[in-house]
Amino acid sequence: MTKSCPLKELTLEKNDIKEDGARDLANALVTNRELRTLVLKGNDIGNVGAIALGKMLVRNESLTVLNLSSCSIGNEGGAALGRGLARNFTLEEIELDKNSLGSGGSDESFFSVGVMTNEGLKTLRISGNGLAATNGHVDGVTHSSWGESIANALSTNSTLLHVDLSSNALSDPSIIDAAASLDSSIEHFDFSDNDLEHVSIETQLLLSKRLMATTTTTIGMELDLSLNPLSSPPLGRLADYANLRDYLALLANEKTAVTRIRLMVLGFGGVGKSTFCRAVTATKDDGQVFQSSLTPVQEWGVGRLVDWAGRLGTSWSKDAVRLIFEENITGQDLTKLAISGGGDDNGNGIFRPSRILLDLCSSKYPSIDSDAFARAISALIAKGYLSTVGAVKVEGTIDLGERTCSLVDFAGQVEFLVSHQLLLSSMHTLCMVIQPAPSFGKPDHRHFGSWDYWSKFLSSLGDRRRGSLLLAVSQLDKLGKDVNANNKSENQAKIHAEREFSSIKGRSSGAISCGNPLELNYCPDSMAKTISSIKRTLSKSLDEVAHSWWVPSSYELIADILQCAAKQKSSNHELPILTKSELMQEVDAFCKRNPDCSSLLTKIKTDAQLLQRAINYLEAVGDVMHACDEWLLIDPIGWFSAFLAHFIKDDLAVSTIQVDSTSLRRQRGTVNLKDIVQALKHEYKSPQQHITQIMSLLCGLELCVPLKTNEQYTSSMENFTSVSYIFPCLLPPLMSQSEMTSCGLMRSDHFSDISAVRGHRFLEPSGFIPPGLFVGILARMYHQLEYNIMQPARMWRDHAVLVLNNKKTRVILRCDLDNAIIDIIACASENEQLFVGAAKGQASIVIWLVHLIKMFLRSYSQLNFEESWLCPNPWCHGIGIGDNAPSEYRGSDFLLSPTMRCQKSHDCNVEGCWRFLGTGHKLEPMKLQKGQMNACKGCNNKPVFTLREKLA
Repeated sequence: MTKSCPLKELTLEKNDIKEDGARDLANALVTNRELRTLVLKGNDIGNVGAIALGKMLVRNESLTVLNLSSCSIGNEGGAALGRGLARNFTLEEIELDKNSLGSGGSDESFFSVGVMTNEGLKTLRISGNGLAATNGHVDGVTHSSWGESIANALSTNSTLLHVDLSSNALSDPSIIDAAASLDSSIEHFDFSDNDLEHVSIETQLLLSKRLMATTTTTIGMELDLSLNPLSSPPLGRLADYANLRDYLALLANEKTAVTRIRLMVLGFGGVGKSTFCRAVTATKDDGQVFQSSLTPVQEWGVGRLVDWAGRLGTSWSKDAVRLIFEENITGQDLTKLAISGGGDDNGNGIFRPSRILLDLCSSKYPSIDSDAFARAISALIAKGYLSTVGAVKVEGTIDLGERTCSLVDFAGQVEFLVSHQLLLSSMHTLCMVIQPAPSFGKPDHRHFGSWDYWSKFLSSLGDRRRGSLLLAVSQLDKLGKDVNANNKSENQAKIHAEREFSSIKGRSSGAISCGNPLELNYCPDSMAKTISSIKRTLSKSLDEVAHSWWVPSSYELIADILQCAAKQKSSNHELPILTKSELMQEVDAFCKRNPDCSSLLTKIKTDAQLLQRAINYLEAVGDVMHACDEWLLIDPIGWFSAFLAHFIKDDLAVSTIQVDSTSLRRQRGTVNLKDIVQALKHEYKSPQQHITQIMSLLCGLELCVPLKTNEQYTSSMENFTSVSYIFPCLLPPLMSQSEMTSCGLMRSDHFSDISAVRGHRFLEPSGFIPPGLFVGILARMYHQLEYNIMQPARMWRDHAVLVLNNKKTRVILRCDLDNAIIDIIACASENEQLFVGAAKGQASIVIWLVHLIKMFLRSYSQLNFEESWLCPNPWCHGIGIGDNAPSEYRGSDFLLSPTMRCQKSHDCNVEGCWRFLGTGHKLEPMKLQKGQMNACKGCNNKPVFTLREKLA
């Protein structure tokens, strides 16, 4: 490679070139004036080689193409290449795919110096480099996030034509803003497989011009946003060039502002969610009825009880309303209808219908289930309010001028939080968390910390739009009952509430934008002020959330058509499911009734792709959800919770099969298919016609999995007519360690000779993980792992015991929600029994399971788990103490750091990670952080983590 060497192209792909070879080659190219193309793809030149090549670029005057893909280049090497690019005038194409430039956490100089100032580069390929939108600190200096640096570079550079940033973890919409600019030179931009969630309406309209450019004044562009979790534009992961172009064309031609939004009302039971919903939807004529609803049950009149009976949601609710009205039943009469019948084995009171109620039901109101009605009455007397079961879409809306706000009242029981996660992750909603005033500053109050819990819950599900989270204080009227003249209690509650509000707002990343919490005071003289304040705050929040939220008008028309269909099915007691062909029939009928409707709506009837894009939008905003390929579940908000309500004990859920705590523990979360059908019959006619679609949807969302019954069981999700299903959210919690030791293969004698133990810990530093996360892990593992590794008898809501290697190895999975910890503990009598896989692919059982859990955690991108190894000494895990079974961990956490990022394209099902170990366990090697090899604080021994070594 001398100065006069005539070679124009040199390809050295996969030639085992290391750092020294790259350095020698770089030195030779400093003076070479002939070479145009250099390909070093697939050589392990590392940062040292990249630094040498960066220095070469400063002085080389001939090279136009440089391919350094898969060369083990990290952040330091990328920075050196950036400095070289800044002073290079000949390079036109550089390829850096499948390196690790993002390993340093931020951009030091590749984009901010190199790409920004270079004036000759035309093609840049940097896919699969772990670039993420995080700021970083190097040697005490703060460096720009990758998103900010890339956006600035693309805005400044005027020569780039082809850019590939696919398969990273970028989420900054300013990158798309820069590429979409009419001043941008970019013609091909691949931003697929990143974490982009939304693009502003202004940028969408600019993209519509760029993607469909037909004039010489506008540079055309092909943009790929597929495999991003896009909510705006509402294409989800299907925003490839063709879909994006067609959608934006529709948007440009018939854009309309979204005028409707949902308000999700959240909080634990008894905080006043249903009261709030009634207050804000009440008309002027309903004011007196609403005020009467705030009185004690014993003082309720006929009208209030009629309203209560109508909300029971049973097939005989109308007859219950008729009974109360015709028999003139008031709150004082309720104790005459339901009488105590003793207690069950758990000490819970049992109520049965009185002779009066039995006579009324048998003679005049035979459709009423007297036993269920008596339970509901007794629960109403005990609770004093009508509790929400699941999530209820409230009748009526809040009128906010040009916009309307519908409400969903969410139940507070922990069992429902799993299904709530499916409904609350949408960015197209407002959320309000209610906490009662008497609970602030009182740690012993059952609602203390509600704001904090629910705000963390929402944050763990994903980013929220600015202004989309509201906090409210309820039960202000109760503060004045036990206070002196200076209102000391009220002032103290407000001080504590304001302090907590400021703290939560400070960490909400803009999700809370209002200056103060809402005060919900329903006293007659404060009611008008309260409602006015609620509407003013909601209007402000809605303006912030939806100010740039525009969609094709035809999509909103289809949403209206679906809502009409849902109401019709509800009135006919039919499941809210319809096929796409049935949807087309509804659209066709609408067009005939409204001949002046959108021309696109007419075209949708004959264009399957246009229909699918409309459905994608409706899914993004929560109007529908796919159930199998051709079926749609209409308005899924609340449906999942309502479904689970059939199997969760609540005295007011009178239409359920009433699984109480004893039965729940005995059934281990399993529900028979015939019971599912029977429960649905309380609300719907002929639910068995759609049970396949229902179970398909529930299994696809991992709310349940088919029960495995034999070794020939297939893991195919097509077996939706399985006899029984496991609902992990219905599993009982582990009440004591003795439960674990007494279950089958977990007897204490199995741990008498344990000497090999390895453990891995996931810790979420924020102190919060959503309650549905661990049961989701259980659902996926039970479904995917080989038969009999997991069994319902060895599963709890917060623990599971896996049995492997011919029953010689036990693995305990446990979740501590209070401390945001997930542990994996493997135990055996010999180290060799902690391996898994064929001879050529053996790996630690713990590393294998850690990989599977990490793949599950991809869907919780907002959580940032710290990882650590646990002490391998059995004593630190409680083995050999008392009953010998693993108990509370008492050793040190040995913190880990990743040595490389896992490929986003990795698929455990394709790679065989579930059954044959595959390659997954090799993709995320971890190493101990510096200073982590100290002696364990529990046993005072220096740990040995490799399975090839014996413990000292």
